Amino acid sequence: MPVGNSDRGVGLWAGQIMLSLDNANQHIDWWHEALPDTGEGFDHKGTLTSIVFTPTITVGLSNYWNMTVTQNLGNRIMTWEGDTITIHHRDEGSHTNFKNAIGGVFGDTRILFRYLAYNDGQGVGKRLFLGGGLAIPSKNTLTQDPFFLNGQPKEEHRHFSMSEGVFKGLFEVQYYKKRDLNPVFIGGAAAAEIPLRINKYGYQGSRLYDFTMTMYSKQIPAIKSAIGSNVSLRHITNSYWNSIPAPNSKATTLTLGCGFLWNLKVGSVGLGLQKPIFLEGGFSGDETGDLEQRVQAWQVALSYRRVLDFVIPWLDPLGDL
Repeated sequence: MPVGNSDRGVGLWAGQIMLSLDNANQHIDWWHEALPDTGEGFDHKGTLTSIVFTPTITVGLSNYWNMTVTQNLGNRIMTWEGDTITIHHRDEGSHTNFKNAIGGVFGDTRILFRYLAYNDGQGVGKRLFLGGGLAIPSKNTLTQDPFFLNGQPKEEHRHFSMSEGVFKGLFEVQYYKKRDLNPVFIGGAAAAEIPLRINKYGYQGSRLYDFTMTMYSKQIPAIKSAIGSNVSLRHITNSYWNSIPAPNSKATTLTLGCGFLWNLKVGSVGLGLQKPIFLEGGFSGDETGDLEQRVQAWQVALSYRRVLDFVIPWLDPLGDL
C-alpha cells in the first residue's frame, strides 16, 4: 500500500468491497521578489497549507474488473507575512468565496475502472492493473484569470482553489510484486491526467504525468511495523487562460518519501513523510515564471485501508467475467 494512495496495489475478487481514506497535508513556505510594473515594490512572502481528505470505495465488479470512486475534500490556506497590503495575497482559505473564486470544500470526484491482468490476491505474487476513468470537477474553482493575461486592469484576486474546474481523462498502469524476501512489497505505478476540454471560464488545465516507485520491508518486531520508501517524479505541462499560457504553470517535481505501515485487525494504517524537490518551475501562485523565488515544501500523508468481510451477492456470480 503506497502511503497516500491506499487503493493501489490491491485487486478485489468479484463482490468484494474495500474502503480507504487518505489524508495529505502539504505545507509550502514561499518567497518571491517584488512584482514588476505593479506598484508593489516589496518582496512577497507567505505560506500555503493544503489539508485534503480522500475517502474511497472500491468494488470488485468481477474477478477481472474493479471500480474505484474517490472524492477529494479539504481546504487550502494561504497566509501573508508582512504589514504591507497587496492585491495578490492575503490570509484566506479556499473554503470562502472571493472575487474570482467559488469557495467550498469539495474537490474533484474520480471514477476509475481497473482491469486486473494479473492478480494474486493478498498473498505472494504479482499484480498488473490497467486503469482508465474520468475526473469530474466540483464548482469550487477559479472563475476568472488571476494573471490578467488579456491586459485587463489588475484587481484583487486569488490563485488557488480545491478544484481546477475541468473534466479530465485518467489513465494508469500498476505493477507490484509481493515476495517472501525483503523488500516484501515492491513495484510502481505510472499515471496520466489529460484535460478533455476548456471550462466555461476559459481555463484549460495542465496535463499531468506521474511515475511512482514504492517498496516495503517485512514487519519489524521491535516497532510492529513495516518500513517503506517511495520516489515520485511528476511533470505538469502549461495550463491556459483564454488560450494564453498561464505563467509558471509548467513544473517538474521529484518527491522522496519514507513511511511506516501497520497491519491491524481493523485494517492497514500508513504514515509517511515526503519531501518535494522542484526541478523545474516553482510556486505556481506567483505572477510570472521570471521572478526570483524560493520554495520549501513538506508533506505528511496518512492512509487507512480495509477490505470488508461483506460480499455483494449479485456480483459474486460474475467472478470470471
